[in-house]
Amino acid sequence: MNTTIPNTQIQKRAEWFDNLIATLRTHELQLETNTAPAELVEFYKNLMGNNIDELLKTNKALTQQHFVSKIILEFLKLLDKTLPRKLAFDFNDSEVLVWAEIDDNNDQQEKLIVRAESKINALFHAYGFDMETMIVEESDNLPIPNHYKVFKS
Repeated sequence: MNTTIPNTQIQKRAEWFDNLIATLRTHELQLETNTAPAELVEFYKNLMGNNIDELLKTNKALTQQHFVSKIILEFLKLLDKTLPRKLAFDFNDSEVLVWAEIDDNNDQQEKLIVRAESKINALFHAYGFDMETMIVEESDNLPIPNHYKVFKS
């Protein structure tokens, strides 16, 4: 059994480590010269103060931003330019919420949305994020809930 690490892996690791050190040195200079953004100052204050709760809170917010963005973009891609009449989004700790208004009796649009939601859930559930879609028809005459952000109206 060969346990040696291939050269390309060693090179990638070395490059990653070099970049990490360069980033840390840049941060150090920014902190010393008071040119660091407030978020960076706060991050290092929490890191050096061993404030794990605040670090995890920040990590949670960044993780949420990352996955919510990816989920919405993937959902729009899956709809393949066949957007419903109205479309809005919201999110909570672990879900992206979708409000979709379709034309009356548009079974094809409804199936497309349900299929897209299923694919999103299959892709992102392992990361702790899911999508839940509310599909209404035009004749329901329901307004988009106030807490949703309108994408298309």
